[in-house]
Amino acid sequence: MFDRKVLKDRAKAQMLRSYSKMFLACLIVNFLAGGGIGLSTKRLQNFRIDSLPSFKQVIVLAIIAIISVIAIVFTIFVLSPLRVGLKKFMIDNSKGRAELNALLFPFQEEYGNIVLVAFMKNLFIFLWSLIGIIPTILLGFSGYIDRLVPIFQEIETISPMMALELLGVSALWFVLTLVFSVPAIIKELQYSMVDYMLSDNPRIDWKTALSESKEMMVGNKWAYVKLLLSFILWFIVANVCCFVGNFLLDPYVEATFAELYLELSGQNLAYKKF
Repeated sequence: MFDRKVLKDRAKAQMLRSYSKMFLACLIVNFLAGGGIGLSTKRLQNFRIDSLPSFKQVIVLAIIAIISVIAIVFTIFVLSPLRVGLKKFMIDNSKGRAELNALLFPFQEEYGNIVLVAFMKNLFIFLWSLIGIIPTILLGFSGYIDRLVPIFQEIETISPMMALELLGVSALWFVLTLVFSVPAIIKELQYSMVDYMLSDNPRIDWKTALSESKEMMVGNKWAYVKLLLSFILWFIVANVCCFVGNFLLDPYVEATFAELYLELSGQNLAYKKF
């Protein structure tokens, strides 16, 4: 186990020393990860493809498919390495020598291996996440979805019994989906240190990285979750402050989890077990 307060205090010390650099580093990575996509999505909210002629629908779907492929390629070959670069920046910042060019570290050293390890990590998490769709498949085969569609179409005129049925099935689906998503959540926790390990050793092979991250998180997964939940009030305040609030909070969160890695990897001489 680790002391959450100690980790946060060290993160705050980082912020007092170099918050502007931390903010800029997080802004660059997080804007590339979601800023542009968010703006594009907002423009498409009121767009209805069924209002177009058939041949134009095909063209629009083809464009959407191409954009999706580009987004996936961008995530694999640009965004994932940049996230490793952000971890490198935060670790260097904890040691007092952070420079923004640390973000480009993955593109300058062992780029291919970093891409491969990050891809394999995300692939395994994705495959485990597929278990979470089992409840939806089961409801589909059982015929519940076919029964619920008419209810949704006449939602304003449904009877109390139909509303109760809708509520019950929805609650059952939610609980089952949550339960079946647990394996993917566990894998996400087990592999949470992989990006940090890559920032420390970009030559590490993917099997070793996944295995060592998994070993590092033994006995620490629930503590990791509690550390994440300790930011819940900050997340609420950040969202109340709209989009800007999340950008302001990111350096604090990133610095805290970088400190966690230094603790678990034994690089912090002040690390204690409780």
